[in-house]
Amino acid sequence: MRYLFQGALILVYWCFMASAQPPDPLLRHYRQAETFASQQRFDEALREYQKVLQLDADFAEAYSGMGVIYWKTGRIDDAIEVFQKALARNNCLLQAHAVMGLLLSKRGQNTEAIAHYKQAIDIDPHFSWLHSNLAALLWTQNQVPQAISRYQKAIQLDPKSSQAYLGLGNIYYTQLKFNAALETYTRAIELELQSPGIYCNRGIIYTKQGEYDKAITDFQQALAMDTDYIPARFELGFLYQQMGEYEKAVSEYEWVMPHRTGDLALHHNLARCYFRLGQVEAARHQHEIAQEIREFQDALEAAHGKIREEPSDPDGYMALAKIYAEHNQPEKAFEQYKTVILKDAFLMEAYDEIASLYIRHQQGRKAIPVYKTAVGVNSEYTKGHLRLGLLYRQYEQPQESAQHLKIARQLAQKAAETRPNVQSFNMLGAIYLAMKDYSQAEVTFQKALKLAPNNKQAQEYLQQVRQEKKRASD
Repeated sequence: MRYLFQGALILVYWCFMASAQPPDPLLRHYRQAETFASQQRFDEALREYQKVLQLDADFAEAYSGMGVIYWKTGRIDDAIEVFQKALARNNCLLQAHAVMGLLLSKRGQNTEAIAHYKQAIDIDPHFSWLHSNLAALLWTQNQVPQAISRYQKAIQLDPKSSQAYLGLGNIYYTQLKFNAALETYTRAIELELQSPGIYCNRGIIYTKQGEYDKAITDFQQALAMDTDYIPARFELGFLYQQMGEYEKAVSEYEWVMPHRTGDLALHHNLARCYFRLGQVEAARHQHEIAQEIREFQDALEAAHGKIREEPSDPDGYMALAKIYAEHNQPEKAFEQYKTVILKDAFLMEAYDEIASLYIRHQQGRKAIPVYKTAVGVNSEYTKGHLRLGLLYRQYEQPQESAQHLKIARQLAQKAAETRPNVQSFNMLGAIYLAMKDYSQAEVTFQKALKLAPNNKQAQEYLQQVRQEKKRASD
């Protein structure tokens, strides 16, 4: 469900505390900040807001204004932080509650988002989009009667709210109340609401009812409004598939494919269409992709199940993060790894995974503060010091590199003395290799292989050491 955040939010809602008018310099800076913000001169606006806060650290509206700028410029963590400061000083700021509702809902923190939307509505109940956004969240929480009531309120406030009609129709659709959904979508169309989603969803119902001509008309109308409206393309493809027009179906599905990666139904349907067209290899390929997606979804569900069973245990979040990382969804992986650290700040594997993900995506500089945080939490985290040594060398900071490699060597030598096993020798050997002490590295890896002759890591390291020695001697 899309949360349409309508233009009314841009208007600053004045909700000053019942107090005396602020001093002239403060008001002057605040008005200047608002002017700069409206002109999208965000850096200048932030400087003016900071001047306001220097004069009055409890001026809530300045924090709220900064929050809007951070939100618009993609600094979501900063936005949430300053909105919280604003609301701690003045809990009747509509703008702060409304944007917090939006930001938290996008993070999946729906319970908190609902609370903020309700606060915003308590402040001023006359904004239709607030009721619609709240309704959408209530629906995700299975609070269906409350969601319907909010959508109806939104329509009462704004009889031409396409967001509200679409949301209300969708609820009826998922409840299998197709006639009520059809009536809702049709009413919106009669009001000439220009929403491709409404036409598309009505077309889906017509498809289910076997009224294919009407469905095609609605899907085409949706695409006339927005050529790139992916749901209509997909549903039109599905309709052609139902009609046995497989070439047309494939054409629509292939158009959709770059925009809906990882869509199980899309690849499953394509496999069926290719098979019907006698394109066996293409059908097999799509079936294999669908199987991979199904396995990915099963893995996600298993991780989420673990989280539901033990929400305080970091293992479920760690599993979820690794799944996202393996499937090239780094932002989702980062969020889960951060959750792991919040659950257990001493779990060094989480820091290592975050840093490795940055390195894998050519953002090595961002890995440095991650490892610095890790060794700050656990000063004996040998791998963290080793990685810092290598990263500092890569970014031409030899003094810092040498310092961390020295610490890593000391820690690894102690570990090898107290616990002389393959893992400790491999770590010590890797550090000697990083320090370009190839003779000591060779001896150390040989010790590891004496304990475990088939240890693949030690074999690969030893081969690398001998190559480096040969290169150095040449």
